[in-house]
Amino acid sequence: MTAAYPGQARHARVVHALGAAIVRGELGPGAAVPTEDELVTRFAVGRSALREGVKVLAGKGLLESRTSAGTRVRPRESWNLLDPDVLRWRYTPQASPADVAALADLRVALEPGAARLAAERASPGQRSAVTAAMAQLWAAVATVGAPDQFIEADLAFHRAVFAACGNELLLYIHDVISVALGAIRPLHTDSVVRGRLTLPAHQRVAEAIQRGHHRKAEAAMREVVEGARTDALRSGGVP
Repeated sequence: MTAAYPGQARHARVVHALGAAIVRGELGPGAAVPTEDELVTRFAVGRSALREGVKVLAGKGLLESRTSAGTRVRPRESWNLLDPDVLRWRYTPQASPADVAALADLRVALEPGAARLAAERASPGQRSAVTAAMAQLWAAVATVGAPDQFIEADLAFHRAVFAACGNELLLYIHDVISVALGAIRPLHTDSVVRGRLTLPAHQRVAEAIQRGHHRKAEAAMREVVEGARTDALRSGGVP
C-alpha cells in the first residue's frame, strides 16, 4: 500500500516529517507545534504548503488548530489508526514493543475467523488461489538465504485466505494494515530455515480450506498466528 502523500508533493515534506514525529512520540499529546516561521525554515516550504500539510495531518486526527491555543497534537485516541501513513510511521523503520504487541493481538483476533470463513464460503477459484499461494510459500523456503522472498510469499498466502473468506470488510482491513504486517514479519521470520518450521501449520490451513473443513482451518490458523505472536513479542522485547 502506497503512502497517501508521495514524497514529490511539496507539502508532503510537512506531512511525513511532522506526522512521523507525532506518531513516534517526539511530539506528545497536547504539545504545541512549532511556529509557522520555524516550520517554514525547517522544511524549506512556503506558508501555503505548510498550512496544507497541517490540514492533512488534522484530517488524520493528529493535529487540531484553535485560535486561542494554536496548533497542538491531539490525544492518541483521536488518531486515525488505520490511515496508511499513520500505520507506516508507527511501524517503520522500527515498531515499539507495545505496537508489535497490538498488531500481533489483532492478527490473533482476526485471522482464525477469516480462515474459518474461507473454508465455509470460498469459491473453487478462491480455494485454488489459496493452494497456489501455499505452493509459492513452499517454493520460497527452497531458496536458501532469501528471507525477503519468504516474507512476500507469506504475506500473499495470508491475503489469499482473506480474499477467500468472502467478506470485503475483512479483506479491506487486511489490505490497510498490510504495511504494518510487512514491517513486523522480519521479527518472526529472521531466517528461511526458521520460516520453514511454520509451513506445516500453514499447509494445514490450506488443506482445510480446500476441503471445506472450517473448524480445522480455524484451529490451524490459530496455531500459525499464536506462534507468530510468540516470536514477534519475544523479538520485539515484550515479555
